[in-house]
Formats: sequence, C-alpha cells, structure tokens
Amino acid sequence: MIVRIRGLLTGVEKERALVEINGITYGILISDAVAEHMVSSGTVGHEITLHTYSYIEGSPGLGNLNPRLVGFPEKADLDFFLLLTTVQGLGVKKALRALAIPVREVARAIELNDLATLKRLPEIGGKTAQKIVVELKGKAARFALLDEEGLKRAQLPGLETEYQRDAVDILVQLQYTGSEADTLVRQTIRLHPDIATAEELIQQIFKQQTRPK
Repeated sequence: MIVRIRGLLTGVEKERALVEINGITYGILISDAVAEHMVSSGTVGHEITLHTYSYIEGSPGLGNLNPRLVGFPEKADLDFFLLLTTVQGLGVKKALRALAIPVREVARAIELNDLATLKRLPEIGGKTAQKIVVELKGKAARFALLDEEGLKRAQLPGLETEYQRDAVDILVQLQYTGSEADTLVRQTIRLHPDIATAEELIQQIFKQQTRPK
C-alpha cells in the first residue's frame, strides 16, 4: 500500500492532482478544498508531499478493477477522510466529494450538530447529515481543532534541498505532524544557514527543543 508520495505537482484537474515522479505522472484523487488551496497558493510547479490511501475501484464480478490513490497534504486530513468513510452509505468517492470545505469546518459542524452546514456539502442530504452526526460526534473533536496556519504551511512550495526534505521525513517518523516538521526545519535553516546535512539539521532541532526556556 502506498501511504505517502512526493513529487512535482504538474497540474490540478477536476478531482485530481497530477504528480510527476521520475518521469511518471500519477493522477491522485483530491477533495475540492485541497484543489482550491493548491491553485490559490501557487503550489503547481513545486514539489509536494501527499499522504495517501490506496484502494481498488470496481467490481470483480464485472471485471473492472482500477487501482486508485486518494491524497491529502496533511495526515490528519487523511485520517478524518477515512473516519468519514466509516459512515454507512459514504464510500470513498462520496466522502471525498463531500469535503468541499476544509476538514476542520466539517468536523466542527459535526461536533456542533450543525446539520445546515453538513447538508450543503456535495453528496450529503438531510438523512446522511444526521447519520454523520450520530456516528461521528465525539470522534471528530480533534479534527475540529486543526490549525489553519498548519494547512497553509503545508501548501507552501517545497523545501529547497533533498537533505531538508529528508529531515522533514525523519521528524514525521518521530511522530511530529507534517506542519510541525516543516516549521521546525524552516526555522532552523533560517537560524543556521551553514547546516548542510539532514543529520546536522535534526541534531540542531533537538538541541533547540531541549534548551531551557
């Protein structure tokens, strides 16, 4: 299963992002909210990282089985999307189309029992909105608190060098969120422009984290 993909964002089409890796372009399904951020932030033409979920679309009985990838810039957004698909009647495509507004706004509507907002989402009618609240209220609370600035940082153009991107990947493996890792790396680079390897960068970040405040 492909869980994360990094490459050059060459374009944003209806319901998908085009990401080129080593000469191969992947069409990755995205929500309208993600597409809007990619276009408005000028991310096209820059390297991006998407957290992905892979699935097979189609029916074995009909002989039409197509591998698909769904992607989000933030792991938390992907986690919420997968939570949304647990609601009966909301498959992958319906859940993805429903995310026409940022995840935190959908999660907030669930926690506040805001059926009016939920009913305005694509693929969501009155009965489905009620079902979402019944099944997910309480589970969506942490997503309602997602940092808007974190999402904006995730949409910034990619870091300039391979070692900087490697440092972000290492921090993510150490349980930092993507936005936290990105911010720490950028701040450290500004303070220590002479650093030239991922190892030095990580060591400096740890030194900064352990200094008395």
